[in-house]
Amino acid sequence: MKKSLNLKMLVLSLFLFTACSSLNKPTVSQVPTKTTDEVSFMTFNVENLFDTQRDGTHDDLTYLPLTLKRSPEHQAVCTKMTNPFYRGECLGLDWSEDVLKAKMKNVSEIILGVDNNGPDILVLLEVENLNVISRLNTDYMSKAGYQTVTLVPSADKRGITIGFLSRFPLIGKPVMHKIPFIATNPKDRDYANETRGILEVTVKLPTGEPLTIFGAHFPSQANPHEWREQGAKFMAELIKKKGPKAMVIGGGDLNITAEEDKSHNMFRDIFMKEGMHVSHVVGCKDCLGSHNYRKSWSFLDAQVYSKALAADGAGAYELEPQTIDVIRYNSIHLYKGKYPKRFEPETREGVSDHFPLYARLKKRAAAAATTDKK
Repeated sequence: MKKSLNLKMLVLSLFLFTACSSLNKPTVSQVPTKTTDEVSFMTFNVENLFDTQRDGTHDDLTYLPLTLKRSPEHQAVCTKMTNPFYRGECLGLDWSEDVLKAKMKNVSEIILGVDNNGPDILVLLEVENLNVISRLNTDYMSKAGYQTVTLVPSADKRGITIGFLSRFPLIGKPVMHKIPFIATNPKDRDYANETRGILEVTVKLPTGEPLTIFGAHFPSQANPHEWREQGAKFMAELIKKKGPKAMVIGGGDLNITAEEDKSHNMFRDIFMKEGMHVSHVVGCKDCLGSHNYRKSWSFLDAQVYSKALAADGAGAYELEPQTIDVIRYNSIHLYKGKYPKRFEPETREGVSDHFPLYARLKKRAAAAATTDKK
């Protein structure tokens, strides 16, 4: 009897150990290995990727080394901040070179873990300037082979903007479109002149056709719903203006929560009614979301695909909905094995409070035949 009880206890212990261990292991992507006739695209809010230098054109006082925070002028500005958390970071966060290097290393590990050496096209949100994404690319992601690395400064007060990297050559010049916000409250009207726009970049695909990307980072949930709605409508118009045969992807951190979309049907009424496809509607069926706030999941990060990329579209490539995925497979980016783990400067652990969003386009048969003859 005692021996039987001990055996049962051993089996139970092994079961519990296995179950608990599996919770800490990252899940494995079900997306097949990328083939040569596919193009991959990813958007990633890397959360406050600042360099360590003072830039007088915007408010980057928080993201500086302590050695640059000792002046009375710096401390006077920080002390005026009303939010105690932000005030404390402004005064005491040591955003040193060592911290920045750890941040870039962790971010690069997530990016390079996709398709072995990173996606073909990458949109990064919350980067400060060209200097910091150039360092990220040169020092940590050289294996990716990105030949196009570009960024257009935004009017954001903190200086965060949208970066773009790709293995494909640039067509034309990148443009930052200013979103024509209309603020109903007079005290909010200055916001239109000090927020992020929509970055337009066009690259030449292997078949020779252009693919246009609109990268966006809409106002956060701390701002009125109308601003995100206006941003979404503006992006939809930019996509439509390219014409029904143009291959276009709009995406980034649109900051639309599940609750907001349920109340206002923004994805349906702004994008889908125009025949565009939305990433988490047509794909990502096993994804909980790209961001979690107080145990509530949302696809704050979303991608929108033009009609030409549909299965019956006119583009040389078509969207593969089954490849749309939230990248959540590396343990350095997982909190409790499930949630995005943001970067902690003191421990050098974590990556960002957002998971990246990934998708692929596949060369159509007709386009593939034409390319093979060249």
